[in-house]
Amino acid sequence: MADPDLTYRKANATDIPNIVRVTLKAYHDYKAVLTPINWARMEANLSNENLYTELLGKATTFVCEANRRLVGVIFLLPTGNPTPIFPADWSYIRLLGVDPDFRGLRIGRKLTELCIHHAKATGEIGVALHTSEFMNAARTMYEELGFRQAKELPPMFDKRYWLYKLSFQPIDSYNQDK
Repeated sequence: MADPDLTYRKANATDIPNIVRVTLKAYHDYKAVLTPINWARMEANLSNENLYTELLGKATTFVCEANRRLVGVIFLLPTGNPTPIFPADWSYIRLLGVDPDFRGLRIGRKLTELCIHHAKATGEIGVALHTSEFMNAARTMYEELGFRQAKELPPMFDKRYWLYKLSFQPIDSYNQDK
């Protein structure tokens, strides 16, 4: 395959079927490391279009297209959306997924960088995310981008998970030295 023409943009509701397709395809590798019951739980969650509709309503969602085919997605939730994992005063990333046929093109990294840039531009104090022991490539990429492990989380799907954070100062364009 020749290098595809990659474009990045914000997602909209018409993208949901393709977001579901890409996310399921991206996470399918984990079927091999999860028990059948845990894979069935993960797959059911990732197949739920309502999840993506809810996330699109709250998050800034970036997608990557290769030759106009959606091949990557990431959700950035702003502060004010606390969960048992994420505090209310932090923005956080959810469900980064890249079609396995397009891995190695740094799509996941670019999508994550778009989230970091957007969070800085909107005055967030930082970005958090959670990742697992079986997501080695993702953990390496997050650490290269400056994310640091903040704490271990309770197990999910019978696997170890960690909270990672990237802290930064909010952009204050009105008080810059001249």
